[in-house]
Amino acid sequence: MPTIRTLDGQRVTGSEGRSLGRVSATVFHPSEPRVVGLQIDPDPLLWVIKRRARFAPLAGTTFAGDGTVCIATPKVPLDEKGERTIGASWFDTVVWVRMPVVSAEGESVGTVRDVVFDASTGAVTRLQLSTGAVGDAAIGRFEVDGEFVRGFDGESVVVEPGYRDMDASGGLAKAAAGAVVGITERGKQVASGLAEVGSAAAGAVRRSFKHGAGRRAMNALKKMMSDDE
Repeated sequence: MPTIRTLDGQRVTGSEGRSLGRVSATVFHPSEPRVVGLQIDPDPLLWVIKRRARFAPLAGTTFAGDGTVCIATPKVPLDEKGERTIGASWFDTVVWVRMPVVSAEGESVGTVRDVVFDASTGAVTRLQLSTGAVGDAAIGRFEVDGEFVRGFDGESVVVEPGYRDMDASGGLAKAAAGAVVGITERGKQVASGLAEVGSAAAGAVRRSFKHGAGRRAMNALKKMMSDDE
């Protein structure tokens, strides 16, 4: 199954084998926990002139073993056609990476680091969370099963009660699953500070998406926030 981090930067080809650009973002439904398409940055015209981003619906998109993404048409569909396919405006879709994650009760859980999704339906199968540099080092990065992911509420990705029954990739692993918030509080001067920076930036980008400016700011966001690997 593909993940949003492994897709970032992958080459996109059309049905006739011609390069159409590279994946610059995986976009989610405005509220539901599912991927609806990909944002594609076309190759520059004459390799010099930058062109606006385009969007390809997940339907008809295939993911090759070498990482190449192929869409079922010779060219990227017109935005309007893609919007009819997904049933929403592209500018209402959401980029989940680095978005704040909260529980159904409003408890801060962390931020989105990666998402595993079903290639055919787009449904989220696993949600990988980060609690900041300190939290990740102490208790690892947690993964929430897709059945506990409710979707996006306009500000944050929401997880259902039971999300604590999850695995961690390192540190104290599952035994520390109940201490995500505690770690943030105890290391507030460091861990919480980093998490808040990420959450604030992600929230600002989401709001700007409503006006069509968010996607044009993707490169700026990547430069502003260093990768936490």
